[in-house]
Amino acid sequence: MSEVLIISAVRTPIGGYLGAFRDIAAYDLGALVLNEVVNRAGIEPAMVDEVIMGQAYQSGEYVNIARMALLAAGWPVEVPGITLDRRCCSGLDSICFGAMKIMSGYADIIVAGGVESMSTAEFYIPGNFIKSGVGGKVDPKWGFMPRGHGSLSMWGLPIFDRIQRARAMSQPIERFGELNSMMTWAEAAAREEKITREAVDNWAFRSQKRACEAIDSGKFSDEIVPVRVAQKKGPELVIDTDEPPRRDTSKEKLAKLKNIYPDGVCTAGNSSTENDGAAAIVLMSKERADALGIEPMGALTSFAVAAADPTLTYPAVPVSVNKALDKAGLKLEDMDLIEIQEAFAAQVLADAKLMGLTEEDLEKKVNVNGSGISLGHPVGATGTMRLITMLHEMKRRNAVYGLETICGGGGQGICAIVERT
Repeated sequence: MSEVLIISAVRTPIGGYLGAFRDIAAYDLGALVLNEVVNRAGIEPAMVDEVIMGQAYQSGEYVNIARMALLAAGWPVEVPGITLDRRCCSGLDSICFGAMKIMSGYADIIVAGGVESMSTAEFYIPGNFIKSGVGGKVDPKWGFMPRGHGSLSMWGLPIFDRIQRARAMSQPIERFGELNSMMTWAEAAAREEKITREAVDNWAFRSQKRACEAIDSGKFSDEIVPVRVAQKKGPELVIDTDEPPRRDTSKEKLAKLKNIYPDGVCTAGNSSTENDGAAAIVLMSKERADALGIEPMGALTSFAVAAADPTLTYPAVPVSVNKALDKAGLKLEDMDLIEIQEAFAAQVLADAKLMGLTEEDLEKKVNVNGSGISLGHPVGATGTMRLITMLHEMKRRNAVYGLETICGGGGQGICAIVERT
């Protein structure tokens, strides 16, 4: 079975919701990182056996984003592409699926990654209301909807916001009820694991502080490919810095924010944001890398997925972590760096508790450069982005092992372990 090496890794800056990338098609963001990542690897696009990308908000505008992105990048039409959706896990899952192709001997070079443009996610009308004639039953009580999301009704037709509807429909309503936001299970995590409002606000402040420190010290410069944005008037903008981090955040400001649910701990300040961006990694078999004389960034040691009750979701993370560690023959204490994607501060702290992480671990190893609360969460790309940031940090620290884990809508979790070679 072939060893899977990571050759190069690159991402765009993370754009704010309706921010700098609001008018850029998702496949163009994908095309940018595809061209940059093969250039850094020193290979030609024609050498790539397949492109695998994650995208959570696929639509009529973005059908099979992996294929669209490689074609937009000007790659040979003979290079195939496939798009995966495991919600928030998608960007990391694409890497795992690529690794499996190499391990099984079906490929030597895979470009894997993720892309998301939440700014351009569509509103839509369910087809049965059109195909079967106007009308049908519309539930007049949609429940809580975050600002900027929800559903509209026009001429008796429900018009859904794809982002919000995907949150509600990540599990069958008939079995689990309507979860009107991902935050419902973050609140469940806080209740089950006895996590306080003060604790989640403190974690959110830490995330913002560390992300801003990383930006100011230039830590992200090696992993980012700038995005050129045309303007209606004047010269184009060159975006080379993540937009989401909030430099004005303080513990006092976070404490003043109103909780979304009565008696809950989650606020806009201790939750991740909606974002745009793309990322890609070149995976290669050791045999091919040796033949080409290419030095890798590291190796993909093991990976695993798990699932749990979708009304809770967070327990899937420690299960996936334990499975990946077992496959690698390693222990959690062997990990030099750990990335636990921040969908919500409550979820991170709940997962850290179930994983058995100590306060020292949290301080020195976990999310050392911020995560979803500060850097944002372009859902289908986040898994790739967090791995890229961790790989570059491992190089700076001369670390040996790194672990990334993410929870995903519908009650799933994923984990991957990488080793610097």
